[in-house]
Amino acid sequence: MSNEIPLIAYRCKQCGNVHYPFHDRCLRCKGRRFEPIHPAGKATLLTYTAVFNLPSGFDEHCLVLGLAEFENNVRAVGQINVDSIEQLKTGMSLKPTWGALRFRGGQTVFGLKFEPLA
Repeated sequence: MSNEIPLIAYRCKQCGNVHYPFHDRCLRCKGRRFEPIHPAGKATLLTYTAVFNLPSGFDEHCLVLGLAEFENNVRAVGQINVDSIEQLKTGMSLKPTWGALRFRGGQTVFGLKFEPLA
């Protein structure tokens, strides 16, 4: 598997604002022309939460999710691989990966994951 995260964000050609997910119009300037970009580089943790009441199909006792911003201004939510939220601090650097999140209906569900960088 390549190191590229298979998410597509969109940069407004008029003002440069980055959107993920796609919007019909730029949220800043109302422009309608975009160029696709992929998240790139390390990510910075903006905020996080732990979900303890998970639906069936999850083997974990809790799921830690975080909103992170990549070096090229793409923001995305992903699963953070930590044992507890005490290991996290907003502003810390994260390594993004794309991998298996869980199994559902006999299928592997893939998605964005983050690993804290020391």
